[in-house]
Amino acid sequence: MKAVDYLKKRTRFAVPLLLLSLSPPLLGDEALLAEGARVFDEVAGVGCKTCHGEYAEGDLGVGPYIRGATEGAIRAAIDATPEMVVVKNAITADEISAISAYVSYLGTMQVARTLAKRGRFIPSQISIRPGTSVQLVIQNSGIRPYTFRSDNMGVDDLTIAPRSSGSIEWQTPETEGEHSLYCMDCKLKNQFYTLHVDSGADEFRATTPAASATAEDSM
Repeated sequence: MKAVDYLKKRTRFAVPLLLLSLSPPLLGDEALLAEGARVFDEVAGVGCKTCHGEYAEGDLGVGPYIRGATEGAIRAAIDATPEMVVVKNAITADEISAISAYVSYLGTMQVARTLAKRGRFIPSQISIRPGTSVQLVIQNSGIRPYTFRSDNMGVDDLTIAPRSSGSIEWQTPETEGEHSLYCMDCKLKNQFYTLHVDSGADEFRATTPAASATAEDSM
């Protein structure tokens, strides 16, 4: 599977978002991001996600939050953290650079999570400021795959396997309003996950760890 195809399989996104969210050195380099996503998922047969979480949020109670981590911090952590010896013995310099590009990209997006359970979304809504890059993570708690769709977010349908998650990457408009998605094939109908684009919402700031951070603090 080509790297770009891997990234497209892993997530859905509105086409402008990928270009708007990237820093200038990465602009248009979808292949580098896709390779970073692949290595993040698969390196050493376990992937970074085994400790740091599928979306690098440090939500598993093992490795910490690393969205936005610098390449220097990643290299330092791989060298200094005993638990990462398996990764250290398997990863290449180019793969570290690819992971750095990928987690730096993740750091530009606010995470919005919802659980799809028995046709309902928990929580069912979130408020986000205009002009914010968002990674909407949907967890499918069911025993069959479900497809999620939005009529006003400009994203493709997203089919998520049972007991698994998927994500949609989206740029909120500069104007206030409501946007939503729904489950296409859930038994319970007329249930929505609503994103309120609201100037009064909490501000999201991209994660940019200081280059001088210690390996323990950064990873």
